Amino acid sequence: MGIKGVLKNIKKYGAYGTWKLYRQRDEERRHVADQQRAFLEKEKEQGAFTGDEPEYKEYLRRLDEPKGFKAYLRELHDRVTRDELPRIYEEASKAPVEDKIIVMERGYAPSPSSAHLAEVLESQGRYRIVYMSMEIRNCTFLKYYNNVKEFIRELGTAKAVLITTANDYLSYIDLRPETKVIQLWHGVGTFKKIGYSTISSRSFGLSQQYRDEFDQYKNYSYVTIASEEQAWIFEDAMHISRDSGILAPVGISRTDLFYDDEYKAEARRRLNEFCPGINGRKILLYAPTFRGTVNNAKAPDKLDVEAFGEALSEDYVLLIKHHSVCENRRPPIPEKWAGSFAYDINASTEISIEDLLVLADVCITDYSSIAFEYSILERPILFFAYDLDDYIDERGMYLDYSELTPGPVCRTNKEMIEYIKALPGSFEGEYADEIHAFRQKYVNRCDGHATERTIALIEK
Repeated sequence: MGIKGVLKNIKKYGAYGTWKLYRQRDEERRHVADQQRAFLEKEKEQGAFTGDEPEYKEYLRRLDEPKGFKAYLRELHDRVTRDELPRIYEEASKAPVEDKIIVMERGYAPSPSSAHLAEVLESQGRYRIVYMSMEIRNCTFLKYYNNVKEFIRELGTAKAVLITTANDYLSYIDLRPETKVIQLWHGVGTFKKIGYSTISSRSFGLSQQYRDEFDQYKNYSYVTIASEEQAWIFEDAMHISRDSGILAPVGISRTDLFYDDEYKAEARRRLNEFCPGINGRKILLYAPTFRGTVNNAKAPDKLDVEAFGEALSEDYVLLIKHHSVCENRRPPIPEKWAGSFAYDINASTEISIEDLLVLADVCITDYSSIAFEYSILERPILFFAYDLDDYIDERGMYLDYSELTPGPVCRTNKEMIEYIKALPGSFEGEYADEIHAFRQKYVNRCDGHATERTIALIEK
C-alpha cells in the first residue's frame, strides 16, 4: 500500500491501530504462504502435479513473493469467476434439469448446517443428493478452483443447491429459472456484523469495490432465517430486501434435532464414548468464536482451565469446542485436568456441535451465534467477553451487546466461576426470563418443524 493509503489509515485508525492492522496482514500473508507450500507438496505426492507443469511452476514462484502471490491469487480468482465459470455453466445448463439436489460446502460437505436437511431429503428418496466439497483452506487454490468448476458443471442441471456460507461463484452466472439456490447460513443468528455490514471494518470483511464487482448474494432464491425479527439484519448484511420474499423465516433445519429424543440419546452415547470420565457430572460447554481473520484464525486462550477445575470439577466436566477455522491453533489443556475434567472436543470427528448443545447443562460463549441456538433449550448461558471493546472495534455489532445477551457478560474467570457455583438446581429468575424472551423474539421459528418448511421451499 502506498503512502496515501498509510496516511488514510493513520487518520482513520491512529498510528497504533494502523501498525496493528499492517502487522496482522503480514502475519496472515506468511501463514497462507506456508500453508499453501504444504498443500502443494502434498498434492504433488498424490500425483496432482509432476512439478513440470507451467501452472505449478508459476504457483511455486509466486509463493516466494508474498505480495506478488496475493496479486496472482486475485488474477486467478477474477479469471475463473468472470470468464471460466459462466462458460462452464452455459454449456452444462443446455441439458435438462434433473431431480438432483447439490449440497455444496466451501469446506467439507455436509457441514452441520446442511447435514440434517440432506439426510431427511435422502431418506425421502425423491431427489438424488450430490455432496460437493470445495475444500477451501485445505488444498491449494489451484485445486480449490478446479473443485469450484466441477460444482458449476453439476449446478447446470440441478433442481436446487443448498449452501451455508457466502461465496461469489454465481456472481457472473445467469442462473436458469428452474434451479433454486437456498442459503441455509451457518449461524442461527448473529451478534457480530457480517457481509456488507463489515465494509467499514479495518481488519475484517471485503471492500466495497470487491463486493460491487463480485456479489456474493446474487442468485439466491431463499435465505432461511430463525425469525422475522432477524430479517433486517440479513437485509443489511446481504443487501436483500425483506419485502423480496427471499428472506424466509422458516427456521433453521438443524435445530429440529433439539426436539428429537432418539437423537439426544445417540448424542449421549457418542459423548460418553469420547469422554468416559464424565461419571454423571453436569456438562459445562465452552464454545467461543475465533479471533483474527478467517485465513489466520486463532482460538481465544483466556479461559483458566485450572481455576475452573479447582472450583468446579466435583460437579462438572468442561467440554471445549473451538471454531473449526482455528485448525490446530488451539490452547492446550493443562495435563492435570485433561481427560478427567476438561476435554478438547475438536479432537473428535464424531461429536457435533449439536450433540454438545443438546447435552450441555451450562454454555459459555462470547460473540458466537451458538447463543441463539442454545437459547432454544432455555438453559443458563454465560458470555465471556474479556476483549469486548477491542472486538466491537474490529468487527462491530448489530445491537448493543450488553443489552441483547440473555445472560451475564463476564470479563474475568472469577465472575464466571462464582456465577456457575451459585446456580440453583432448577434454572429460574432474571436470566431465565431473559432467555425465554430472547428465544421468543429471535428463534421462534426453530420449533422442530423447520426442515419440512425448508423442503417446501425447494418444491415451491
